[in-house]
Amino acid sequence: MLMLVVSCRQPPAPAEATSSYKHTIDSLIIKGRRSQNKHIDSLLVISAQLSNIAARGDKSALVYSELFKSQYYWLSSDHEKSMELVLKCLADAEKWDVKEIYPDIYITMGNLHKESANYKMAFEASDKGLNWAQANKDTSAIIAVLALKAMFTHSFWLYNHDKTQTDSSINLQFAALKIAESGQKYERMRTRFYDNIAQYYLDHKDYKQAIFYGDKGVAMALKYNQQRSLTYSYCWLGQAWYFSGDKQKGLDYLNKSLILSKNLKEPYRVMEIYGHMYDCYYSAADYKAAIDMQAKSEHVKDSIRGSINVKQISELQIKYESAKKDQAISLLGHNDTVKNRLIIAVLGCSMLFIAFSVILFLQYRVISRNNHIITQSNEKKHKALQNIAHIQAHELRKPLASIMGLVNVIKISEYEFDKELITKLEESAKELDEKIHAVLYQVDKETH
Repeated sequence: MLMLVVSCRQPPAPAEATSSYKHTIDSLIIKGRRSQNKHIDSLLVISAQLSNIAARGDKSALVYSELFKSQYYWLSSDHEKSMELVLKCLADAEKWDVKEIYPDIYITMGNLHKESANYKMAFEASDKGLNWAQANKDTSAIIAVLALKAMFTHSFWLYNHDKTQTDSSINLQFAALKIAESGQKYERMRTRFYDNIAQYYLDHKDYKQAIFYGDKGVAMALKYNQQRSLTYSYCWLGQAWYFSGDKQKGLDYLNKSLILSKNLKEPYRVMEIYGHMYDCYYSAADYKAAIDMQAKSEHVKDSIRGSINVKQISELQIKYESAKKDQAISLLGHNDTVKNRLIIAVLGCSMLFIAFSVILFLQYRVISRNNHIITQSNEKKHKALQNIAHIQAHELRKPLASIMGLVNVIKISEYEFDKELITKLEESAKELDEKIHAVLYQVDKETH
């Protein structure tokens, strides 16, 4: 038996195979992160590859597959679908304890809330992402979340239209850039800071500084083929040149950004760039061109349904957080369902047990009653037999003895008998008949 068990055991996977397997996942995760800055269709391909690996049992591959799919829908401007997927990703990350993905999840959530101008939830998401990045001691994630928070701070300043308040985003930008400049491995992450700093100076009308950092952003984006970042670099450079006086150069950069955004299939960026071109034409009093850009921007906005996603994506996360507090997590409520089913099953079994017990009790009562009736009937019969025996022993013996005595007298007298003898014989016979009827009546009475 021992030999049989040993022979049936599967050999463990070689260490080299396990290492290669993990290396494939890590490689796909890196590609997925970089694909956000290139052609977004690559995100779906990488998501599918990770999903295939996840089917073999690797849970980290599963959650990253969901993350990249969510980011694809975010960049495609289907924000509601994106939020649904990133919440599922969060639930699975919590379920399988994949902690390293949390900063990426909250970065995606923050961007979705920022797109719908829900800055309260956007900042909450960035704070959670930063906390997890610090807890994981992940410097790259810390840099990414700081950049996100700085961008939110600047966007919120623009959104409020209250320029009397200080825009503190520049301090966050330079603090994060300093970390990104601390090592060569973080060089590609510097692009976002050059772009964000260029935007800051553009919005504060310091066009010279905007052009300086915009050029640095273009150089870094081209070096690492960061095409999405390049759409921002070109955009800020285009507006800076236009507002500083070189309108044609400015429009050339803006058109570059527009063409690149269309090639990347990012309608939200296309909508934003049309809006920036509107600002340029409007500032130059070219109202015909400005109206044309405004119409194009609104057309794209309608096509991506940006206006109807605003409330829905916020409600999705609120529902998720509420469900989490109530311990009802899609996937969201399995444990409660199992618990309810268990309660129903226990109640059902209890009711069946009670019903079965009642039936048994009733059957017992019926059987006991029948036994009692039978017992009573037997007692009556026994009593009747006793009475019959008593009647037979005492009552019937007398007339019967008289008849037998008279018969003997007849025999002795050689069958010569007088009228008196016949009369006595007749009386004894009648008495015997009465006693027999009395016995029959008694039997009938005792047994019914």
